Amino acid sequence: MKKFARIAAALLTAVMLLTGCSGVDPQKIDYIQLRAPEEGQDIAIMDTTLGEITILLYTEEVPKVVQNFKDLVSEGFFDGQIIYQVIPSAGAALFGSTTEDGNSPDTNTGKPIKAEYSDNLWPFSGSVCALCGEMGQLFMKKHYFDSRSFFIADVEIDDYTRGKMEENYFPAMMMNAFEEMGGVPGLSQYHTVFGKVIQGMEIVNAIQELPMERIELTAEQAAETEEYEAAYSLTEDVVINSVTLSTYHAADYDHLDNTLTDEEYADLVARSELDQAAIDEAIQNGTYGQSEVSSEASN
Repeated sequence: MKKFARIAAALLTAVMLLTGCSGVDPQKIDYIQLRAPEEGQDIAIMDTTLGEITILLYTEEVPKVVQNFKDLVSEGFFDGQIIYQVIPSAGAALFGSTTEDGNSPDTNTGKPIKAEYSDNLWPFSGSVCALCGEMGQLFMKKHYFDSRSFFIADVEIDDYTRGKMEENYFPAMMMNAFEEMGGVPGLSQYHTVFGKVIQGMEIVNAIQELPMERIELTAEQAAETEEYEAAYSLTEDVVINSVTLSTYHAADYDHLDNTLTDEEYADLVARSELDQAAIDEAIQNGTYGQSEVSSEASN
């Protein structure tokens, strides 16, 4: 795992480096994160010293990533670990290392695993993501993941981020979904989304408000990191007592975090169709980006 050790200190180097939707067909994206889970979907219940966090797992979308997580849960790997790093700018709280420096991950194969991605999963607020990083020789680098993962707390989309999404031709539905749900678009298709918090979001948000102290990069780490986003360690540990695997049953939940009602989802789709029509027209006319096209369409 030594080759992967620098990732924890180098942090989330993709933050605010929007990658756009290159290679993704916007017409085929199924925004499953916005809607309620289906009966029997895999979930994980993480008991922490702040309370329980229930995570919906997207087993069918990214099976390798979820299986790695589930296998490690079954081994008790996460039990007793702490939230070892917090990155407020991304609303990220990192876990999945047996040591507090974040440099002791594992996988169900004992070595880093080549990353996989789903066109249907995006880093909205409440997402649970595998921390991915580049490995390999020059021109042959691929993204890999291990046990290190992170929650994304509630992060509002500001004008700068909206502008970057427009520059990178994010589809209207996705831009509107990020504005509705919050999140960090810059992590898109870089760090693998493999779950979302459906209960306990108040705990994910509370972690970002705890006392913390800044972690400084070494000179070597700083030289290897193109974008530096300040990371912190919590001054008081948030401990993962245990993680339990189960399945989702709607009758067990009186509410769901990070989930739209059917009516809210239908309204979002309708608004986005109007916005996309206005965007397509502006692109055709060569005026896209010169006015608030999507805002005008929404109004």
